[in-house]
Amino acid sequence: MATDLYNTIYEDVVTLTNRPDLAGETAVAVRTATISVHNSAAYPRDVETVPIKLPNPAYIVGIDAQVSLPRLRGLSQVVGLDVDFNVIETLEIEIVELGDTKDPEYHTWKNNIAYLAGTAVNIRTSMPVYGYVIDYFMTPQVRPELYGSWIAQLMPDPIVYMAASIVLSTNGNEDKAKSYMAFYQNVLKPQLDSSYLTSIIR
Repeated sequence: MATDLYNTIYEDVVTLTNRPDLAGETAVAVRTATISVHNSAAYPRDVETVPIKLPNPAYIVGIDAQVSLPRLRGLSQVVGLDVDFNVIETLEIEIVELGDTKDPEYHTWKNNIAYLAGTAVNIRTSMPVYGYVIDYFMTPQVRPELYGSWIAQLMPDPIVYMAASIVLSTNGNEDKAKSYMAFYQNVLKPQLDSSYLTSIIR
């Protein structure tokens, strides 16, 4: 199934470029365009939800994103869990940037925040927490055997036209490449956003 979807996108790109001889370039372009289109906005369909139970209750936690949150590109929501692993309704955890973790006046650490630093998601709370439910934006798998893109399934043309533009721009056909990219930016991307974009990424 994944390979079939990838092959369909690949063949559509070849149809637009009329360059079946550029197999390597087309493969790279499909991967690049798939990631670029997904990462161009905060599409709710890219959100994955992961529950994490802690071995001991804690106020400060560092979660290894490479292990627990594969292909993380941004956080959507972090909620704390109590001893029974129910959501702590009174605890609101704000997602902040790395440079916004301390109070600007007193230079002390803020509480009830989550932020990315390197490959870790760091969380600081004002009460002991027994676990978390983390909603995060996941970059799709793009290798043929694992290819997983809801955009490729539901509205493939943005990926196809961007990939075709990439192939053509690397092989001297700048006019057609610019035409395809303009069609993506001015027609296909707005259609994709109006259909599937309903939130923002932080």
